[in-house]
Amino acid sequence: MISKDKYLRFCDEVYVPIYSKSWWMDAVCLPDNWDVWLYESGGSILAAMPYYTETRGTHKYITKAPLTQNNGIIFKIEEGVKLETSAKFQEHVIDAANNFIETLGIDVYEQQYHYSFENWLPFYWNRYTALTRYTYVINDTFDTERIWQEISSSYRNLIRKGYKTAEVFEGNDADEFWHLHKKIFEKQGLECPFPYDLWIRLYCSCKQHNCGKILYAKNMDGDISSMLFLVWDEQSVYHLLGGSVPEYQHLQTYNMLTWEGIKLASQMGLKYDFEGSVIKRISKSMRQFGGKPMPYFRIRKVFNPDIVRTEAENQIVIMDKKD
Repeated sequence: MISKDKYLRFCDEVYVPIYSKSWWMDAVCLPDNWDVWLYESGGSILAAMPYYTETRGTHKYITKAPLTQNNGIIFKIEEGVKLETSAKFQEHVIDAANNFIETLGIDVYEQQYHYSFENWLPFYWNRYTALTRYTYVINDTFDTERIWQEISSSYRNLIRKGYKTAEVFEGNDADEFWHLHKKIFEKQGLECPFPYDLWIRLYCSCKQHNCGKILYAKNMDGDISSMLFLVWDEQSVYHLLGGSVPEYQHLQTYNMLTWEGIKLASQMGLKYDFEGSVIKRISKSMRQFGGKPMPYFRIRKVFNPDIVRTEAENQIVIMDKKD
């Protein structure tokens, strides 16, 4: 608890993405399932690494928290510091973090880092690996007319179609949102990837901290045809959850809600982060809105040799099937 109390003060001094804020971690992980490592010097906290732990069978993981795009190390770097000084500092912190991770007795470390973290080389020197992933970001949302012109013509038409068939409403019923969102996955024969109680905790926490909003598109009969849940921090609005209700997918109202999210970011003077995906069709959709692809790293190290062998064997099986 001492570390978490100190971390709260750190969050007041440094920009911390919403996914690493203490209250977010409490909501999605529950307090006993996450902790934070602090790098302190001269009585000041200069870096922090919030992390979520999960047990799978007999193995212990530091891994991605539910509904959480990124965690990883957050550095406190003063403005005007030379690049060489900053790089040396980050290398020193990462080495210290690696030493800490090895004391935990975990089997796997795997965290996704915010796209502002650009140099994972010190991890490589410590025998970690990194997988590059992408989110899409509109960095400057001030001029919505310019953004509108940068959206593909086909998507502008879909947005116009959405406004002709539905109206936009703000929702306040978390229960309704979850059950509608669940329908999207049921249509695909899948379970909703996050449980109801987790969603309720997160929604209530976001409302408590005034950084979350549900948007609905309602058709002319008053039925909800699509929904979107947006969250935001001091720098960005995030396109967290949403989709079209299966029976109204033909109305094409989800793109309209995305445009409403971009306009909200503009009103707040924030970036718009589409959250990203490596799935081709989703990635292409975000690109149609003019989002810039921003690479970020999933950094990983397996400490348990049994898991190393199992993963290697599974990869051989996959390659054999492709052949």
